[in-house]
Amino acid sequence: MRTGIFISGTDTGVGKTIVAAGLVLALKQRGLNVGYMKPVESGCPVLDGEVVPQDVRFVREVTGIRDDLDLMCPYRLKAAAAPSIASRLEDVHVDIGYIVDQYFQLSLMHEIVVVEGVGGLMVPLNNNDLVTDLVLQLGLEMLVVARPGLGTINHSLLTVNIAKMMGIPLSGLVINGFGREAIGLPERTNPDEIEHFGNVPVLGILPWLKDLDYQACKPGSLLSEFMERVNIEPLLRGGNDDF
Repeated sequence: MRTGIFISGTDTGVGKTIVAAGLVLALKQRGLNVGYMKPVESGCPVLDGEVVPQDVRFVREVTGIRDDLDLMCPYRLKAAAAPSIASRLEDVHVDIGYIVDQYFQLSLMHEIVVVEGVGGLMVPLNNNDLVTDLVLQLGLEMLVVARPGLGTINHSLLTVNIAKMMGIPLSGLVINGFGREAIGLPERTNPDEIEHFGNVPVLGILPWLKDLDYQACKPGSLLSEFMERVNIEPLLRGGNDDF
């Protein structure tokens, strides 16, 4: 069984955190000791004098993971901008080597660690490194999260192709938020087109969860929907050789 999976998205706001939380819950349901990490989170509000990573807060609350916040989210940045910009404004250097060290500590504590990226694969973390560099340094396979609607074929294939060009192995793709917008021809046909042209499996289509409350950290039916609609087996064994 693999020891970690990296979750990236075709863009920011596609629901990586929801998918990450769902995956953690599903893996825990299988009896596994699961960790979670979001190495860099920007746009963090300051509450009672503390910089609070909202995505990490959501996952911690809904999954019950109580690891040290410095391990789960080494870099918590206030500006709602790319990490390279936010860290520059705050005079912080995002060090990939340090992130890898923190991930290693988490991997010693858990059977598997779900690592959530920031934005998409080509987001700059500092003056020299992109998210792709972090994935390669961690040595993890990647799960891509995409939107269901018009335009997602292009965004998904761009993400898949850059991953392949960089030598990042792919486990598959999850489409998130199905039904939030009107369901038309693109939503119904996009998964097959992505699989065909990207040669990557769509492991599941997660619906828009009306009962999930991100701000209040209420998962609603996330676990049951994830278990029913997302095939997690390739994420456990690694690779999509059978695709």
